[in-house]
Amino acid sequence: MTSRIPALVLGCATLLTMAAHAQQDTAPALSEELRRLGEAATALDHSLPGFTCEESVVSREMHGDKVHHSVSLVLTLRAQRAADGSLQETFAITQVNGQPFSTGHFAMPVFVSGGFDKAMRYFAPAQQACYRYSLAPSRIDFTGISDANHAPPCDNAGIAGFAQLDAAGNVTHLERHANAAIAKNQRMAEFAAVDFAKIMLNGREYQLSRHLYSEVPKGRNLTTFTADYNHCKLYTATVTIRPGPDSSPGETPDSLPH
Repeated sequence: MTSRIPALVLGCATLLTMAAHAQQDTAPALSEELRRLGEAATALDHSLPGFTCEESVVSREMHGDKVHHSVSLVLTLRAQRAADGSLQETFAITQVNGQPFSTGHFAMPVFVSGGFDKAMRYFAPAQQACYRYSLAPSRIDFTGISDANHAPPCDNAGIAGFAQLDAAGNVTHLERHANAAIAKNQRMAEFAAVDFAKIMLNGREYQLSRHLYSEVPKGRNLTTFTADYNHCKLYTATVTIRPGPDSSPGETPDSLPH
């Protein structure tokens, strides 16, 4: 009996030593991953150029397993930088419930926007102090905290989620939950899941949302919003300068990228 005790203690000590080494090994990896994700979030916030996509939407209100109200849309989405640098999304509806649409009114259970520049907000450098992160193979988890001493103050308690990572450390899938109070205060869906895909815009590669699913409770019912983004490309506007009185005929109009 006594001969087994030192072996047992040695085993515990070995495990503790291994755990300490694992924590030391994980810290640099987590720091590097947060740096990478921070750069990706900053790119979406500041350098992502204007672009356009075709967006296919299904908006539903569910009562249990029963569909209470459902609307499907096809839209042309345009995302452009406003004067303050923020990315503004505008929509032109082309189909409603499979029928061509030009003008008219209809009710939707719920509509969610901001799926592009907001999807990576949980890793933005200015926000990283407001979350606790843990890194595992192919995954990083985050939990929001409250900290009145942080500038600006952190008020993210009640937000938690995870992101799945590819071999290069890029986010391929993200899920996020928010409790009812913070969802209402920050005007966000209580649950959102985003799939990402690599898109080349203006000579640079970005991880953009390609599929979005979100849930927003509505009394005893649940509203859901599903969107698929396809055919995303750089948004350009063409300006034609017509020949003036002193211009020679046959001049080629100028095309200015926006």
